[in-house]
Amino acid sequence: MFAERLNGLTECKRLIVLEAGLHRGLIELECASLRVRLESARTSIRAGSPWLIGGGAVAGLLAARHGRGLAHWVPTALAVWRWVKRLRSEG
Repeated sequence: MFAERLNGLTECKRLIVLEAGLHRGLIELECASLRVRLESARTSIRAGSPWLIGGGAVAGLLAARHGRGLAHWVPTALAVWRWVKRLRSEG
């Protein structure tokens, strides 16, 4: 009985160690993916900085003027941003 329980615990420990290794590998893969995305974002920010400055100024003015009403337009602004990015990448 003790030997069976010990074997069960040993097997459980082995599975946990294997699962931890799998999760470590997934986290490393996600980190690598995030690094690539971050570098891409940095490049696009550098390329479009005049637009970002102007857009930030306009967004700041709208936020100061309309306050909470601006939150209503955030999803639309994000959709437009994605659309512009898609058009820039196709061209």
